[in-house]
Amino acid sequence: MQKRLSNTVCPFLEEEKVVLCRAFPLKKPLPFDRLYSPENFCLKGNYRRCPIYREVADKERGEQKRICPFVELETMTYCKLFPAKKITVSGVYDPDNLCCTERYRECPLFLTVSRGDLSAGPYGSVRGFLVDPRAKYLKAHFWVREEGEGLRLGLDDFAQFLIGLVRRVSLPGTGEAIRKGEGLLVLETEKGTLELTLPFEGEVIEGNGELKEDPSLLNCDPYGRGWLLKVKPQGKIGELMPAEEARRWLSQEVQRLCSLLGSGEETLADGGEPSRDWLKGIDPRHWQTLVGEFLRLGETSAEGKNRL
Repeated sequence: MQKRLSNTVCPFLEEEKVVLCRAFPLKKPLPFDRLYSPENFCLKGNYRRCPIYREVADKERGEQKRICPFVELETMTYCKLFPAKKITVSGVYDPDNLCCTERYRECPLFLTVSRGDLSAGPYGSVRGFLVDPRAKYLKAHFWVREEGEGLRLGLDDFAQFLIGLVRRVSLPGTGEAIRKGEGLLVLETEKGTLELTLPFEGEVIEGNGELKEDPSLLNCDPYGRGWLLKVKPQGKIGELMPAEEARRWLSQEVQRLCSLLGSGEETLADGGEPSRDWLKGIDPRHWQTLVGEFLRLGETSAEGKNRL
């Protein structure tokens, strides 16, 4: 990898061969441990029974093959410090990608390890998405942590994945009132512009000024340097989930995204992690709809079982 790209590539960037379902909208890797399982259609002559195949293939046309014609082998890259997030090799050349430029030294994971913390953070992973066990979660995909009389707040890893690369962040000023369900901050992304709302009333204590200088922190370090606001809520802020409950809910959210983008039925690709390249195949209007669905934009309250 280092020789083929340049001598400025991050030393933690690696390549591996993966098997992909070309017909699946998320283009996610198929889990190797299930490729040869009895229920897997992909490498067998009965692949025509797969619901994804039936949706995209011409009905029973062409010569029967031994394996599904939509199975392909592709080279993907991944960060050894963050193996859950994989991208195709073509995505590495994106000019906004830190990994293959001298700017990799600005990456929060690289900085963490360079300081000697080999654990690279306290996070767990659910189907390729990080969960901070120290935080509580709203079902609009915000996380919160108590700090004194206020709260530190940000978007979770699944939300930043849905939003895509953030190019600019417009934050409210200190002392600005928070009105439940009203636009508070604006994100300009590679796909379009989003106005985010909060499901509670309160006051802004501080905005994360670092995001104005480097908006990509929201993508690469959502639970750390990519936090959004410190706020002082008025009354109850809504119903929250502790991390363990959020892990179960997040797994359901990933499956819901797969269903909205592809088949409503479970397929043999289920169990893999979505690729970061999924946004390339989504038009801006569809993207806005998906983000609004999961981030509950326009809603005035958030659901859950446990209150802060």
